Amino acid sequence: MKKRRTSKAGKGLTWSEGRELVIRIKTLEGRATRTIENYTKLFNDFERCFGVRKYMTNVTQDDARKFIEWQLNEKTQFLKARFRKDKKIGVSVVSANSYLRNAKSAYEVLIREGIIEENPFRNVNKIKEKKKIIETLSLTELKELLNTYDKTWYVGFRDYVIVNVMLDTFGRINEICHLKKSDIDYEKGLITFTVTKNGSYRIVPVTKKVLRLIKDLNKETEGFNTPYIFISSHGTQLVPDAFRKNLRDTVAKTSITKRVHPHIFRHSGASMFILNGGSIRALQSILGHADISTSMIYTHTTNDMLKDQHEQFSPLQQIEEHRKVKTRINGINKK
Repeated sequence: MKKRRTSKAGKGLTWSEGRELVIRIKTLEGRATRTIENYTKLFNDFERCFGVRKYMTNVTQDDARKFIEWQLNEKTQFLKARFRKDKKIGVSVVSANSYLRNAKSAYEVLIREGIIEENPFRNVNKIKEKKKIIETLSLTELKELLNTYDKTWYVGFRDYVIVNVMLDTFGRINEICHLKKSDIDYEKGLITFTVTKNGSYRIVPVTKKVLRLIKDLNKETEGFNTPYIFISSHGTQLVPDAFRKNLRDTVAKTSITKRVHPHIFRHSGASMFILNGGSIRALQSILGHADISTSMIYTHTTNDMLKDQHEQFSPLQQIEEHRKVKTRINGINKK
């Protein structure tokens, strides 16, 4: 006696089938590798939250809200990391909003394909994010860090050049590690980032100092047959984690107490750009932000930078400097 149907008609779309469809379409749309990876993570979490027995096409708006609640309050992070003991429960609001955005987009694919009529995530509102202070390094801290590098050693000089490039271009460490010698236009003073977060190339201007440093570094590595600018001591392409480790070791030799990571140079450079009168539109272009509101966070400079600028340009400081000059002149006249 036949009890179960062998056809999938009427059952709905499984998570596995939905994953295959969405990723195939997003790949054909030319989405960045990182974006595709985020959709893979999304479908992994769909299965973890709802279970494999629930179909993608049967998710309701209430289920959609439960998925976001699960992200915030129940999801175990680093679940498969065997050697990670601090397995945190729940993701940040920023991460939850990212999953919500991707979930809405994934279900829009199903609507366009005529598989469903309503997007269960469409009316789930974005969680309000608390404004956070972007931590940056002050001018004094940057000078101390740069002076700490031992440039007589190859690795010290290479990392010194990387920090200068990050501060000058506001580039991300992964973008900088992928820079090739052909990406530098010495005549026009431009660098082209071809491997970026959003998958679109970005051209940014650089100072003569940075161009000179890159030339000097290229001379040091000309014995290696590699197209990359930043390479290891063995001639292989430098990976971001290697730079991060070296950065931690270098910072440990300074008096800096902040958590210094590669992205802090992007934050510091962008904040100083605005603080010194740079245009927010120009900054948006240099940073590669699609939305200007993302760049607006740098209009709120940190206390350290304000203090640094205040010490240099305070009216009282100007008066004090004038008094010193006048006293010095009077002293010379008396002689």
